[in-house]
Amino acid sequence: MSSAPAGWYDDGSGRKRWWDGLAWTDVYEDQQQPIEAPVAEASQSKPQSLSNRMKKKHDLGQDEDAIWSAVGRPLSGLGAGRYKLTTEYLIFETGTLSSKGQQIRTREIYDVDSSQSMTQKARDVGSITLWARRESGNERVVLQDIPNFREGVNLINRVSDEARIAQHLRENTSRSTVEYSGLAQTLAASVIPTATSLAEAAPSQAAGLDINAELERLAAFRDQGILDEEEFTAAKRKMLGL
Repeated sequence: MSSAPAGWYDDGSGRKRWWDGLAWTDVYEDQQQPIEAPVAEASQSKPQSLSNRMKKKHDLGQDEDAIWSAVGRPLSGLGAGRYKLTTEYLIFETGTLSSKGQQIRTREIYDVDSSQSMTQKARDVGSITLWARRESGNERVVLQDIPNFREGVNLINRVSDEARIAQHLRENTSRSTVEYSGLAQTLAASVIPTATSLAEAAPSQAAGLDINAELERLAAFRDQGILDEEEFTAAKRKMLGL
């Protein structure tokens, strides 16, 4: 049936159904519906018909989170890719009759460039090539035959840069919180002990402290601005039992 010309055929159900030359339509002969629309589509060339069917799929550019989107325009009209950029992901789907979707985190993208062959220039399209650092290793991705490829390069570069900076800040904030928490516990436990803890400390434990090392650590906290001069003096006097 895939090679049959457009026309009415029995689809196996006992009813005649319109075959557009590429696929079954939803029009049955006994529904007495006009066949102008199927005939119009059947009159198109095979690549053009398939291209139009791709465009009828869900338009990624209509999604609220889309910063940039594009639909490839290959010379053959077959296998056009669809692409969408959000703050978190670059999503791309390939395939004509069925779509295969993939996505890359924008913070993983580190190099974006464009190219345009002579045939692409004649059709006012170009390709976007990017590299991504993924957990599985470096990956090269090509977005082919994009009509607004220059805009795509600029936006993918900007969004990926912003995503990497945001990730870097999150990691630094998380690390600083852990370090500050550990430092606070150290200060509370040993650098500036409470009066109760000093009173309850066993003489043998006090004798076992390396006073010089503790004094040096206190001085380092003061030099780093963690302790002011008054706090440093108070902590030193407590450590020395003065």
